[in-house]
Amino acid sequence: MGFWQNVEDECEFLGISRKELAEKANFSVHTISNGIRRNGMPAADLALRISKALNVPLEKLLDWNENISAIKTSEQAKNHRLFVKYLPLLKKLNEMQMDSKKAVLTIIENLR
Repeated sequence: MGFWQNVEDECEFLGISRKELAEKANFSVHTISNGIRRNGMPAADLALRISKALNVPLEKLLDWNENISAIKTSEQAKNHRLFVKYLPLLKKLNEMQMDSKKAVLTIIENLR
C-alpha cells in the first residue's frame, strides 16, 4: 500500500471524510484525489500535517518498506532522499510556536 491508500484506510477507520481531513490538515480535498490517482508521495510538510490531523505516526502512513521498493525513477528517488533528509527538521518546525514557525517559513521563502 502507498501513502494515500494508508491515509484512506485511516480515514475509514476513524470515520472521517476526505473533506474533514482536508479541513483538519489545511489542504484541498482534491489533493487526496490527485494523490490517490497518481499514487505518489506528497510534499513533506503535507504528509506531516496529515499525520498530525489523523493522530498517527508519519512512519505508519509512509509504510517505509513498500514506498522504498516502489520508487521507480531517479527523480522519485531524489525526492524521497530529500524527504527523509529534511523530515527531522520538518518535525521540529511543526513543534514550534506559530509566530516562530511563520518567521522561519518567511525566511525560507525569501531564500528562494
